[in-house]
Order: sequence, then C-alpha cells, then structure tokens
Amino acid sequence: MKEKKNFKLLTSEEREQISVLCSHDYSKRKIAKELGRSPSTISREFKRDTSAVFNDKYYAITTIENIRQKKAKIRRKRKTDNPEIQEYIIKKLQLGWSPEIIAAMMFDDIGYSVGKDAIYNFIYKGNNHLSNYLTRKHLGKKPQLRRKTKRTLIPNRVDIDFRPIEANKREELGHFEADTVVSCRGSKSALLVIADRVSRMIRIKKLAQKTAEQASNAIVYALKKSNIIKIAKTITYDNGCEFCWHEKVNTNLNVKSFFCKPYHAWEKGTIENLNTLIRRFFPKGTDFDKITDKDIQYNVLRNSDRKK
Repeated sequence: MKEKKNFKLLTSEEREQISVLCSHDYSKRKIAKELGRSPSTISREFKRDTSAVFNDKYYAITTIENIRQKKAKIRRKRKTDNPEIQEYIIKKLQLGWSPEIIAAMMFDDIGYSVGKDAIYNFIYKGNNHLSNYLTRKHLGKKPQLRRKTKRTLIPNRVDIDFRPIEANKREELGHFEADTVVSCRGSKSALLVIADRVSRMIRIKKLAQKTAEQASNAIVYALKKSNIIKIAKTITYDNGCEFCWHEKVNTNLNVKSFFCKPYHAWEKGTIENLNTLIRRFFPKGTDFDKITDKDIQYNVLRNSDRKK
C-alpha cells in the first residue's frame, strides 16, 4: 500500500529563511536541504509569485503580503449577494415585515430560500441603515440581572411537555397561545393577545388591569364572540400570574391549558412574533389607556391578516 504523502504549505518563517539564504547565494537545492524540504517545493515557490523574485533573488515580504491580500479578498458567496433577493428583503423591510416573516414568505414569493440569520447579517454587515425598519435592534445583548421575585404559584399547572402532538406539530386548528402586552410604566392597562398556532388568527382585547380575573374573562369573551369556541382545544400560556384562573377558562370553553417552562418564551413562538408586530405599531412606553379598539383593529389586526 502506497504511503500517503502529506503536503504542508511553506510557513512565513520558512519563506523568510528562503529570502535570507537566497541573499547568501544558496542554490534552490541547498535551500531545500537547509529547510528539510523537497527541491521541487522551493522551485515552485519561486515560480508561484514572480513579483517576489528579482535578479533571481527571493523576497519573502512581497509573497507574505500578496498572500495576506488574497485571503482578505476571498469570501464565500452568500445568498444575499443575489440582487433579486436583496431587492425583496429591502422592499419587505420597508413594508414593516420582520426578518422572520421575510424568511418564511420568500420561497413562496420569489422561489429563493434564505434564513432569518442571513437576513440579519445582510442588514448589519454593510446595510446598517436598514436596521431602522426593525422593531428590535440587535445591537448586542446586555448582561441581565435576574431579579428575585416572589412568583405566584399557578394551581394545577400542566407543563408544555404534555401538550398534544397535534398542537406541537401544528397539524390542526384550535390550539391557541395567549400572552399579555404591558402598557407604559405607571399604567395598569394591558393588551390580552390570543392566536391560533396554525392559522395565526389573532384576537386582541384591552384589559383595564392585568389581573387574573380580567385576563380569564377576556379570553372567554374573545373566543366565544368569534365563535371559535367550536374548534378550541388547547391554550398555551407563560407563567404570568394573570393566567392563574386558567381552570375557569377551561371550564367555560371546554379546553385544556398548558404552560411554558419558566423563562422559555420561545416555546410559544407564534404569540411572541405577533407581540413583535404589535410593538411595531405601539412601541414600549405606549399608554394603552389612550389606545382605542379601533386603533388596534386598524393597525395590528389588518396587518397581521395581510402577512399570513
């Protein structure tokens, strides 16, 4: 069996040694012997970069600089280099779409598939002005100090691990997620948001106060008024104390409730993305006492329907 040859590129130190030995009129064969290299390797080095050879003398600094410049120019071609993809991303950002929505819709619209991370890279690496269209500015995460708060225990809480597989795989209608969007500091009002995991159908109800009683009443009212009660099967919540009365909702709507793990907001990703859309129209610091149901209908519901 033939022994496999291991080929190693010349290092910068070896190139500098070649330059020194060459200045002392060493032949290529003698240089190879000094470096423990094959004479053909040294010969190729003289031929590979003629700009480094002058009067049969080798100048390492020229070769090293040329290699550095070539490496700086080499870059893997990205999907976002495609002008058609760039045009699509910019157009949709200007319409208020998030990179997540753009990534989800791009293949259906223009036949290309690009991930949300690639879109964020396109925005922040060379097109930073486009970040003005983003609701959330990803300018680097700040270290967060987790405050020790006395958490309200949710009675008969069922973990999301026990949620039906049909809900997890988004195979049927009737599996909802619920969350609240808080008002400005000093205001007790909030928005109760409910969405179906498959259709992304959204219902929003204003709460005068973010209490368990008002939240449970709002969920029951929103689903019953929309006649969605016929298909409702499960509702997934976070661990906020406003959802302590989930059993009352279960009784009224004949549904089952499940809860995300603490600090695992991504486990109810549908509602989190919709909350991002809401914040696009009603940024943090908005006083929901001054927002009417008509404002919500016009801004949020109309745009969420358009982006399904």
